[in-house]
Amino acid sequence: MDFIIVSIICFLIFLNRSRLKSNFDDSSRYLFYIFCFAILTLPFVHWPGSVINNGIVLFIKGAIFYFFTVSLVVSEKRLKLTVFVFVLCNLLRVIEPLVLNVTSGYLGSATYLGDGEFAGRLSGAPSDVVNPNGLAFIIATVIPFLHYVMAPINRFMFSVYIFLMPILLYAMALTLSRSGIIALCIIALGVWIKSSHKFLLVIVGIFSVFLIYANLNDVQKDRYFSIVSDEAQQSGTADGRIDGWFVDLKVAMNRPLIGHGLGTSREANWNVAGIDRVSHILWAEVWQEIGAIGLLLFIFYLKSMVKNFLQAGCLVKKNLYRSDFVYRCLEAMQVWLLMNFLFSFASYGLKSYEWYFFGGLSVVVLSIVKNKICVQESHIQLGSEKPEVFQLARKINRL
Repeated sequence: MDFIIVSIICFLIFLNRSRLKSNFDDSSRYLFYIFCFAILTLPFVHWPGSVINNGIVLFIKGAIFYFFTVSLVVSEKRLKLTVFVFVLCNLLRVIEPLVLNVTSGYLGSATYLGDGEFAGRLSGAPSDVVNPNGLAFIIATVIPFLHYVMAPINRFMFSVYIFLMPILLYAMALTLSRSGIIALCIIALGVWIKSSHKFLLVIVGIFSVFLIYANLNDVQKDRYFSIVSDEAQQSGTADGRIDGWFVDLKVAMNRPLIGHGLGTSREANWNVAGIDRVSHILWAEVWQEIGAIGLLLFIFYLKSMVKNFLQAGCLVKKNLYRSDFVYRCLEAMQVWLLMNFLFSFASYGLKSYEWYFFGGLSVVVLSIVKNKICVQESHIQLGSEKPEVFQLARKINRL
């Protein structure tokens, strides 16, 4: 069903051939190179069947977000609709399991505390596919857009933002995700850096931390203290995550140049290290699956995305007001980008949609900003010409 929908949308895009040539930019090329590299290395990888049946399919389903975004989000109006739908859908993914937790005690996952004890962790809804860390990532993704894009619209949206923040933070606490808490800290740092009310934010931040800490139970406090303390009961699992990084790198070095095959991180970890899981570091996952060559291509893709965001940021600061939707949207994306780079050291993502969706948004936002500046400059030029060209007509109108 996914591929049927993708095929229909691709067909509709290809009907408008005039946009295709201009949309094939540097980021598009690097994604295309990664796909071609995965195909060309099929005869040399360990599990070509897994690459064909799983890896390539998942990569296409993730990377297609880039091409759909670039091809379909061609105006500011469509960007507004896209961001609104994106935020709304992710909010529903958080609220649904939270409502199930409140009404029926649903958690969906558990973690080992040590000494034979387990603690429940909130994951996605029963019909969702995200684990607790994935749900924490969704929460961390939504917050910058609520803060920068939704809250400034009007008083009602600001009230909705104030109402949702405690709910999202409560859901984050139920996930017991340490990487999620670190992601929230990075978001707070990004908001603080961009804000002109730094002292006020420090006061609000300190008050919020004390309020949140007072409402955590003993398991949650121990879980989050394990990030910085070796004396916490769950510090062993935190150390295990760090040790896992070296195991993942060891598996990647087993076939360092071309990798084990796209989508085979879990198989590689099992057969080489005896661990039944996908690498929990994006960079190790990429290296394990498509080797150092593929990792380099992926880094070039991310570099082009960051370049687009930085260029757009310079342009909006010089030419647009802070109240402009594109200005606010770009600030949210920049904070998200900072957060997701940190999150990449605690999660996989080569075949996930987010890097490709935001890569497409980087192209879209830069294009919209340039168009808005061109329109402003044309209006200024027309405004300077009107007094000279239409002077006589204006005198007649006054009479």
